[in-house]
Amino acid sequence: MLKEAQSVRLTGSRIKIEYDPRHRGAATSQQHNSIASSCGVVIKKNCPMQWESWAEIPEETKKLVRENLSVNFDLDDISPEVMAYLEDTLANRYKHWKNYLHTHFKRWDDPEFARLHGCPTELQDRPEDWEWLCKHFTDPKFVKKSIAGKIARDSKTLLHHSGSKPFSYRLEARRQEGSKFPEIDMFEDVYVRPGDEIAKQLHDAMVEQRTTVLQEATSQLPPETLIEDATIPEDAGFQILTNVMDQNFGLRPGKVVRGMGKARVRETGASSSRSNTGEVSALKEEVTTLKGQLAVQSEQMRARDKQMRAQGEQIKAQGEQVKAYAGHMRDLVRAIQMSGLQISLPVPDLPTPSTSEPLCPTDT
Repeated sequence: MLKEAQSVRLTGSRIKIEYDPRHRGAATSQQHNSIASSCGVVIKKNCPMQWESWAEIPEETKKLVRENLSVNFDLDDISPEVMAYLEDTLANRYKHWKNYLHTHFKRWDDPEFARLHGCPTELQDRPEDWEWLCKHFTDPKFVKKSIAGKIARDSKTLLHHSGSKPFSYRLEARRQEGSKFPEIDMFEDVYVRPGDEIAKQLHDAMVEQRTTVLQEATSQLPPETLIEDATIPEDAGFQILTNVMDQNFGLRPGKVVRGMGKARVRETGASSSRSNTGEVSALKEEVTTLKGQLAVQSEQMRARDKQMRAQGEQIKAQGEQVKAYAGHMRDLVRAIQMSGLQISLPVPDLPTPSTSEPLCPTDT
């Protein structure tokens, strides 16, 4: 907590926790490491070790622990999401510290000797905590649970080497580096180690499928196109990883995806139903909007069609009037000519005849 305390002294204000729902925790890997480290220090120095887990600790005791954390971090009016993140981090730090103390206790073959002479330095001023832990570590229920846990760990097919850093931050780092298959690259970082043939075989299968996807993506592009310029589906790496893991180990029940930690989860059950319901509602709303727009457009088209028909009728009526006027003029001219009156009439502006034959005068 030295860096955090120094930051508070230099800035004159406590550190604000920036939350990111993608990580279900701190927005950056650096701040998460700072928070996790600070929680670990507070647990070691200030948290009584007389409960089996953090969940069993009374709230008033938890509050005292959080007050020590609030010396450097601003915990005033934090959101429920940030509080849940802090509780989860404190629970993990409590668990890890208790596991360390159990390992320390097992250094001695004689539990009584460990109780009398094995108290770690961190608990020298809290001997009652060490007394409780020694009794707890020899309790038959705890011993049975500890043995079962060791068997489960030893039977694990895949062992990650990520430490306490959540997978989501490693995945984000790979994305920022420009990886088109960040999940596969993260799997290699976390699991593949010399001598681990199972992890290597799984990674090789993922690489093979990755190559197939790249070949398909570039097959329709010009030959000189770089692989880096090919467009790859955003979830291609995740789909490849889950396919390989499911093919080798079977579909794992629940939301957790093998090889992904908590970086990605499957949507199942009610969560999936809520998601589908939301999508259906959104589509229904979109359809309703489109129907409204179509109705307005149809009404506008009908109005324009009615207007055009009215204009057509008007033009037709004007044409009939012109035709009637022309007929009336012809009758008038014929009547005048038959009466023998010499009346000078204006020469009509007629277009040039299409033939070379002269116009024939009308018989009188």
